[in-house]
Amino acid sequence: MKEQYIRQVEKELNLSRKAKTEVVRDLNEIFNSAVEHGETEQQVIERLGTPQEFANSTAEQFGIDNSVPKKRKWIISSVISLVVAIVAFLIYATAKSGKVPEGAIGQADAMTNIQVNGDFIFDASQIILLVGIIAFVFATIQIIRAVHNNRR
Repeated sequence: MKEQYIRQVEKELNLSRKAKTEVVRDLNEIFNSAVEHGETEQQVIERLGTPQEFANSTAEQFGIDNSVPKKRKWIISSVISLVVAIVAFLIYATAKSGKVPEGAIGQADAMTNIQVNGDFIFDASQIILLVGIIAFVFATIQIIRAVHNNRR
């Protein structure tokens, strides 16, 4: 129970490796001292609070906002998803705007008698459109979560 609690605190902390090592060492001392004085591990955990609460208060003691790196990750992933979506939509639009007549070869202006059939059900532009839609949906979900978490 103690080890799991300490691992979770360590995971929640957004501190340097050296600072995390110091916090883990201090937590081990807190648990060992409490057990020597008759407390159970469960009582110590209840006194310290949840791993996230303990991590936030510890980071605060170091003068660090523990939630900033998490928010940064959400923002970065949202921006990347939006960029991927925009690029995919632009590629799709470009591919569809220069569409050659059905059955034409290359950029011929007139119809030809040669017809080439592919083995694939989807052409590349449809796959690019699908990637754009997925990226846009992912970015939208990320943004909604970020806004929802900021309201708490």
